[in-house]
Amino acid sequence: MDTPRRRSGFTLIELLVVIAIIAVLIALLLPAVQAAREAARRSQCVNNLKQLGLGVHNYESSNGSFPPGSRANYGTWLVFLLPNIEQQALYNAYNHYGNDGANMMPGTSEGLFRYNGAVNITVTSTRVNAYLCPSDGGNTSLNTYGALGMLVTSQNYVGNFGNTNKNQETITDNGVTYYFRDAPFYNIRGNRASGLAAGNLARTATIASIDDGLSNTMLFSEVIVGQSKPKNDLRGFSHWGGGCGFSGFLTPNTSKPDWLSNAGYCNYDPTTGNTINPPCTVTTRDMFAARSKHPGGVNVAFCDGSVKFIKNSISFPTYQALSTARGGEVVSSDSY
Repeated sequence: MDTPRRRSGFTLIELLVVIAIIAVLIALLLPAVQAAREAARRSQCVNNLKQLGLGVHNYESSNGSFPPGSRANYGTWLVFLLPNIEQQALYNAYNHYGNDGANMMPGTSEGLFRYNGAVNITVTSTRVNAYLCPSDGGNTSLNTYGALGMLVTSQNYVGNFGNTNKNQETITDNGVTYYFRDAPFYNIRGNRASGLAAGNLARTATIASIDDGLSNTMLFSEVIVGQSKPKNDLRGFSHWGGGCGFSGFLTPNTSKPDWLSNAGYCNYDPTTGNTINPPCTVTTRDMFAARSKHPGGVNVAFCDGSVKFIKNSISFPTYQALSTARGGEVVSSDSY
């Protein structure tokens, strides 16, 4: 009589053990995969900032100065830098007619020439990869601020407007007075801290004006794009003059809120959590901190074209010194 053959195969227990081992291996590998992906995204962010730094130097070589920081609602450094980041056609499509909305052709509306105006919306609604950090997944939707829905892009990179606030004013905090010590970018409509006359709206920085040294002065850093749905958070809304810069008064990724001048600019919905943490607050000081989705700090382009990772733990005096162009501070390279 023939002996019955046993069928080869896994028992249920053996199969469960194999599945458990695979699950453990996946759990061990997943953080490494995520870390590798973030390293690649951070590397792309560094490359973007290097491209912007090189673009500023090319602009300076052609025009004798750095680009304007902000002309309020009529063009920020993003527009002026376009030809130097291989976006000449986009720059040519932008209409710079008038000066901050003044001297308009008779019969025309100054609103036509704003960032969301009919003659410029084609440019400001176009996404430019060099202005976007791949680590911020919330930067892909168009901002719909306002009743009419402004379909304008938001960006992750902001210019250094100095050590005080966006309007580059003297400010006092907790009894300490902070004087504006110049910067690579100027709010050319609002700067009064350096004795500018009301008619002198065209001030821009030059290489020679960076007295603290190009390698000791920040040029660009990052912000996290605010989410405009269902309500409004205008951080990263950098075609708007109020959103194109950061201040050295708030250290990187600080737990302190960003300061915006109007409640409608940080009108987030706390029930959905659809905003940056921490949320913004309303003051007349108008300043943003550099923020990023990179663990532990932010990428910063310096005026010499180098890009460095600035940790969240940087001391406030050192960060203030790096944000000034004519502060006269001594900054050690091992302090950040």
